[in-house]
Amino acid sequence: MGTLRRRAALVIAGTAAVGMVLTGCSDSGSGRKSSNSSGGSSSSKGSSKDSSKGSGKTQDPSDTPTKDGGKTVPAGKPSKPAAGGGGKTGPCTNAETKLTVTAAPRPVNYQLITLTNTGKRTCTVLHYPVVSFGPDLDGTAEGREDTRPQAVVTLKPGASAYAGLNTSPADRADDGTKPHAKTLSVDLIRKVGADGSTVQFGEPDTVKVNDLFIYEPKVSYWQQEMDLALS
Repeated sequence: MGTLRRRAALVIAGTAAVGMVLTGCSDSGSGRKSSNSSGGSSSSKGSSKDSSKGSGKTQDPSDTPTKDGGKTVPAGKPSKPAAGGGGKTGPCTNAETKLTVTAAPRPVNYQLITLTNTGKRTCTVLHYPVVSFGPDLDGTAEGREDTRPQAVVTLKPGASAYAGLNTSPADRADDGTKPHAKTLSVDLIRKVGADGSTVQFGEPDTVKVNDLFIYEPKVSYWQQEMDLALS
């Protein structure tokens, strides 16, 4: 009788111990799962909060790439204004003009120098053409101050300016002992100083002429009209 009670007590105690072990495992597993679930949720919220902080800055319109004339302008850099418009008109160059020299029907011993603007911009011709003679003649034609125009001659694209070259005085006969020119070289003036001094481009255009008698040559200032150049 005493032995049965002792065995029963042992069985009950063993059963209770097993129950406690099972209960502890279940609680421990449940606790980890709950902890992981809660921690994951907290981590997700924190990540969302950090992301919102990084993208919460309002973007400046100037940081956005734009297009200007078909070209993409880098972000943060302003577009450049279009070229042209309001620019100062500069002197015509030899490279953007075409030169012709022809014998004038009147007055006697005159050549007509024509300069045409073949460029795309409006330019000005200063003073008079710098005319030299070849193949081996020294000096240049003297500018006629009595032909100085009231305003500088301005040439739009396609327009022409004129100058009259007097190769020799009408009363000076060609006796065959004076020099003759077979070419004329014409340079343009790039700058006029305050004292009236001039600077030319140094790249003259050269044209052939028909064996001209040269004696004390003079050339008019550039004119807007042909008649003024030959007066």
